Amino acid sequence: MRITLLALALILIAVFAPVAVAQNLPNTKATPANVSAAIEKCISFLIAEQMKDGDRKGSWTGYLEYGTGQTSLVTLALLSAGKNAKSPEISRALTYIRANKPKKTYEAALRVMVLCAAEPARDLNEIKRDVEWLIEKQSSDGGWGYGDTMGDGDESNSQFAVLALWEASKLGIILDPKLEERFNTTIPKCEAYWIKNIRGDGWGYRQGAPIGSMTCAGIASMIILQDTSAGTAASAKNDRIQCCGTQTGDFNLDTPIQWLASNFAVNRNPNSSGYTLYYLYALERVGRLTGQRFIGAHDWYREGVEFLLQTQTVGGSFQDGQTDSVASSAMALLFLSKGKRQVVIGHLQFGNDNDWQHHRRSVQNLTGHIEKVWKRELAWQTIRLEQANLASLLETPILFISGSREFRLNDPQRNLLKDYVEQNGFIIAEACNGEGCKGEEFDRSFRSEMEKIFDKPLQKLPPTHPIWTAEARVDPNALPKDFWLYGLDACCRTSVIYSPISLSCRWELARPFGIAMKHAPTVDADIQNAVKLGVNVAAYATGRELKDKLDAVQIIQPQKNRQPLERGSLAIGKIMHSGGADDTPKAVSNLLEIYHKETQAIVESKTPMVSLISDEVQKYPTLYIHGRNKFAFSDEEAKGLRKHFETGGFVMGDAICASTDFSESVRREFAKALPESFWRIVDPKNPLMQRNSFGNFDLGTVSLVDPSNPSSELRQAKREGPAEIHALEWKGRIVMLFSPNDLSCALESKHSMQCRGYVRADAFRIGINMILFGLGLSG
Repeated sequence: MRITLLALALILIAVFAPVAVAQNLPNTKATPANVSAAIEKCISFLIAEQMKDGDRKGSWTGYLEYGTGQTSLVTLALLSAGKNAKSPEISRALTYIRANKPKKTYEAALRVMVLCAAEPARDLNEIKRDVEWLIEKQSSDGGWGYGDTMGDGDESNSQFAVLALWEASKLGIILDPKLEERFNTTIPKCEAYWIKNIRGDGWGYRQGAPIGSMTCAGIASMIILQDTSAGTAASAKNDRIQCCGTQTGDFNLDTPIQWLASNFAVNRNPNSSGYTLYYLYALERVGRLTGQRFIGAHDWYREGVEFLLQTQTVGGSFQDGQTDSVASSAMALLFLSKGKRQVVIGHLQFGNDNDWQHHRRSVQNLTGHIEKVWKRELAWQTIRLEQANLASLLETPILFISGSREFRLNDPQRNLLKDYVEQNGFIIAEACNGEGCKGEEFDRSFRSEMEKIFDKPLQKLPPTHPIWTAEARVDPNALPKDFWLYGLDACCRTSVIYSPISLSCRWELARPFGIAMKHAPTVDADIQNAVKLGVNVAAYATGRELKDKLDAVQIIQPQKNRQPLERGSLAIGKIMHSGGADDTPKAVSNLLEIYHKETQAIVESKTPMVSLISDEVQKYPTLYIHGRNKFAFSDEEAKGLRKHFETGGFVMGDAICASTDFSESVRREFAKALPESFWRIVDPKNPLMQRNSFGNFDLGTVSLVDPSNPSSELRQAKREGPAEIHALEWKGRIVMLFSPNDLSCALESKHSMQCRGYVRADAFRIGINMILFGLGLSG
């Protein structure tokens, strides 16, 4: 066996060493802040190690027998971590890489990957040359060896060749015609190589026993190769789209994934004692390409982060005992930066067959299109309904449900989906129906399930709904015959959107990268409209605001062990009126729960409707008023309101969905109760708007979503500025604080992109400051 160390720790050898022990960071908890700090430390370490002058200026030392390989690996890691291609460090590295032609597989593969990631338009010819070199060097067995001979391939070299060809394919690289026939056989030959070399339940190095790093290499390579070559369930012929076909050519990866789950580890390379960081770099690819948050019962990214935070040195480097600290640190940086991509959509897996994914590549393709529009790297996930709980569902802001057969839920599952929506989740669903699919059962049963859950049926969305324009304008009249989108409003916004035909079929036909498949003009237009709708859904549902992967899910639920109206507890009653006084029933209770978490104050989470002519008013020194329609107080109610203020009471409130009718009614009716009062806008310099030791937040810069902006695109409807709060002053005292912009929809679930209001985090901050002001703790 040839035993040659690869500078990049990309070759496995028979002799292993234990993982190096490093000095621990002070805080090794897996949080976004700690990951960012670890990434910055690692970046600083790698930049400090770069050669600043001499013949090798711009390079990183180590294992010179692999040419520019080490430098390409480090440059790729720095780019993945957010360094700009125009930065001095990256520019120096690219100059060095461009000046040296590759002679070995690792070197050529990594050179392709870094040039594709940096300035692909500039380096297109170089990328093409290296791709052609890799095709020429494919071994007769379908894999790749070191490249300096034409002997048999090995799993490690082969993995990196596949990764390079994949990255180049995203650019739509056109090869020299003389290599076209060879290229057409490259992918199936490589697939055959991986299938032939599986040993038992996984892959080893050079057909050895399965180990973690090579099993990850095999899984990721097969996913990439199958996505390139395997037949899809969606197809198009002439001017017709055909859906729900047979997906041909897929090799079942369940067995090696199960091997990985059964042997899972992050502090070692499973079934091996070496190359831990090389393994983690490969593990990240498996998690990302399969859309799995969990491998078995393991949250692979969180556990990997915790291990890396524990082993990072004070100087910022990582070591694994087999490779130098530069290569080890680069691979650790790739894991940390690539694995933390935010999740934009989750695909719900239900039942015991594949009815939930007739078009397997659809969600992956849609995520790629969202990435292109938003210009940021994102992730998608698969979520098993039978194993899901509310926290796991809330890891993804959008839940995609698809099927053709009957869709039936039990009561716990119905409650789960309802809680998901009420806690800020969004559902997009489709029936795989027509065009080759038989989805009448799904269509009928899904509509029925939604009506059971939300007590109202799906409704046809009007042409004025923002879903048609959120990112790109889609003309509903240009959609297929008899097609429309249906929706269900919950929590101030449309929270469920349903398509009676298959969008996923069209997404599968829409490759986000590389050379797009050509179809008849009517088919291409149909596909593009489906993609635009998918991207619009993502924008409408999230406002482009996604949770950091390591942020804990926030579930707002009242504590069950509290006694009603405990002594000293803060209780808020809601003023009863005819203008939609309880249209957002959970808004105020949610505000109280967050107030409790922020201040540790005792609160009463129940927020009953209180009549101003009832003695119940006396129990609530603080009252809340919100609504969305016109209303008027009776003379008795106006007297009750005045009495509330005369006894030292306080009122806070907002206009649901920024209703001007409601705001005008508030101003008029409160003036009726207190004719000698006057309204004024709170100055941004007022203590109410500023942070203080009692828990006040700074409200000088908050985010307001304003769809009335001239742009029709919701992504441009957000503006920053001080919170707009109106104060009612009476006898030298502010007795009421009121937001004419929506708070309640955001407090209930999420700010609605259909009405003017504050984003959720800022709505809670404004509400908390109002409470503190009413308690005399804020100015």
